Amino acid sequence: MTAFQLFYYGVLVLWVALPWPALRLYGWKRTWLLVVAAAGLLATVNEAWQVFWVVNAIRIDALLFAVVLLALYASAAVVLYGAYRRKTALLLALVIVVIGGGLGYEWAAIGREGKRLTAVFDKRNALLFQAKFRDRQTYEQYFGPFLGGAAGQPVGHWQAKGPSHFTRFIANGQGQAWLFYRCGTAECAFGPAESGLQRVVDAQRAEIAWQAIVRPEIGDALAIRILRDGADDLRVEARGQAVPFAMTPPPIEPAPAPHALEFAGPFAAAECTGQHAKVRQLWFWRDGDRLLAVAIFRTLVPGQRARFVSPVLLGEGRKDGERWAFAWEQDGKPSTAALAPAGETVSLTLALRGQPAETLQLPRRAIFRDEAIDFAPLTTVSDWQDWFATVLVGHFFSADIPTCG
Repeated sequence: MTAFQLFYYGVLVLWVALPWPALRLYGWKRTWLLVVAAAGLLATVNEAWQVFWVVNAIRIDALLFAVVLLALYASAAVVLYGAYRRKTALLLALVIVVIGGGLGYEWAAIGREGKRLTAVFDKRNALLFQAKFRDRQTYEQYFGPFLGGAAGQPVGHWQAKGPSHFTRFIANGQGQAWLFYRCGTAECAFGPAESGLQRVVDAQRAEIAWQAIVRPEIGDALAIRILRDGADDLRVEARGQAVPFAMTPPPIEPAPAPHALEFAGPFAAAECTGQHAKVRQLWFWRDGDRLLAVAIFRTLVPGQRARFVSPVLLGEGRKDGERWAFAWEQDGKPSTAALAPAGETVSLTLALRGQPAETLQLPRRAIFRDEAIDFAPLTTVSDWQDWFATVLVGHFFSADIPTCG
């Protein structure tokens, strides 16, 4: 339970202090105190309903309720003071000030954390964008191949001519298309859907166009239409606007930094136990005797799509002979792992949340795949640490879990 919730619950229960002094008053003063107490009681009942009976409720009303109730309680304190119940009024006012100050401080902290997360997400988007253009090989592997394609198909890299929500368009020779757009201070992209670019002849407008469906990482798909305005110019129509683009070289880093890390690849296994599968997957990188790792240790449903899976950033391991040891906390309980790479397998000894250790062999394979792993920098350990400290914030992996049997 957060400090904000504690202060909020303090606001909710403050009404219990009003009925007794209300019964010792008369006329409108008694009526008003009882009205304030009733408002607090209703808010408390509503909160109990939200907590115990509403599934996955998104609470955006708590601050509003708190402000309204504190104002009502303050009016009750004024009434008590005017009715010569001054000790009760001053005590109630003191509690209001303490709780209100605590709520204000915690709300400001939530705002600061929101700004921090916004900056982190902007940095994450910028890192992922830059990673796709870090060198020619990465660019062509991710967006290519650029050879082939039907006559007139808009193959290549195109950039918007002027200020626009959409910033760049990329299409390869297989009809896959990416439409980039502004997201904060960075650029994000709608990626290819299954069908790819489809040629369309518009007899009424005497134009040959291409259409496609592109999809964002999260959210609804977008239908786009591409029309050629010349060898090096095109228009992309989306969401009721037509944005002109010009063919330009992609923003590839002119002098990529040398690599100090070696990516050893993914290693994974899924062990079925009853109706569930214990999925263990490791990714690790080496810099001489230094070893860095990211992992997924989850129990999931076999044969189904697993979504919103949080990876564990193991960080840098402590070398112990031929093994590297890692330690972290999960759900407030200590967990440990020790791994020993041996060619095409990794020996993993894992003890999760204080449970007995298990030892298993992970073959070279992948169950989960994600851009956060694919584009992790190989330049330095410091770059690697900065990358995963940023891109894993609020980020989840998904995968189809293998069936059992």
